[in-house]
Amino acid sequence: MQSIIIFLVLSILSSLLVTNFCSLTIKKNANNFLVRDYIQNFSIKNIDYKLVIIFLILFKVIIKSCDLISIITAMPCIIALILAFILDIKFMIIPDTSSILIIISAIFNIFINYNKTLLINSLIGFLIGGLTLYIIDYIFKKITKNDGFGYGDMKLLASIGLYLGYKSIIVIMILSIVISGIFSIIYLILKKIKKIKDAYLPFGPFIVLSTLIVLVVPSTQIISTYFYLMDILVNKFV
Repeated sequence: MQSIIIFLVLSILSSLLVTNFCSLTIKKNANNFLVRDYIQNFSIKNIDYKLVIIFLILFKVIIKSCDLISIITAMPCIIALILAFILDIKFMIIPDTSSILIIISAIFNIFINYNKTLLINSLIGFLIGGLTLYIIDYIFKKITKNDGFGYGDMKLLASIGLYLGYKSIIVIMILSIVISGIFSIIYLILKKIKKIKDAYLPFGPFIVLSTLIVLVVPSTQIISTYFYLMDILVNKFV
């Protein structure tokens, strides 16, 4: 009961932080603003109770234990992911604030659980997360002369890689592509049936969803489940 109360209080606080950020982003027409502007415009009236419920569920499922170290390590990352999800859908931007918050989670994680393997794992994850999309985007631009991924996506993946390491970031990138592919197919079907207007599907929300999945289900378990399902599929055709 005590843990639920603590998570509820943290969920209310998290919702206030996110909704006030989104409210000011709308007010500034998605332009950059200073911390001073955020503090001056902060209001407890700007709270979305749906977000409170979402944060409560995420904190309970992902953080599990309400000890201070677990909260300090994971809470900034969860807030950052929800913020990125909302703003990328509304404005197709991922604020640097999201990446910075995840880097804070990563630094706490490295500091608290420090060992050489963890540090190298995190640094490789950072490089893979940032450089993979950059290389894909560079090749895409050379071929099509159009933008592929935004820098916000690259910075978000790089920060997640620093926090979760190279194994998790590889799984997250694959999941993001798969989930975005499924949504794209559904969108094309609906577009054809209902004649929906053309719309750009931002990649950020799929990164967020994939990261949340990996935070709930360890990447090693996802990989083993994938191979298990593939074995079943292959055996049916042999």
